[in-house]
Amino acid sequence: MFQYLEPSEIKENNLKKFRVDLGLSITDLSRLANVSTKVISQTERMLVDPTRVTKTKIIKGLNAAKPEGEKKIEYTQVFKHEKE
Repeated sequence: MFQYLEPSEIKENNLKKFRVDLGLSITDLSRLANVSTKVISQTERMLVDPTRVTKTKIIKGLNAAKPEGEKKIEYTQVFKHEKE
């Protein structure tokens, strides 16, 4: 489901920023994304690099919390070192 990273392999992400900006706890996002709280926490702290499928679920969870009509969060806004 994910792999642990060496410090030199860690790629920065904006997951925590977007989660906090939306007023979501890790548990809230976990429920919306159908991803464990452990994976979300470890991803925010850049301890693991989840699969593309898991990251996509997290993005969908963030977007589910956005008010109707607001611009959706793009994958590359959160995981900025990756291509969509």
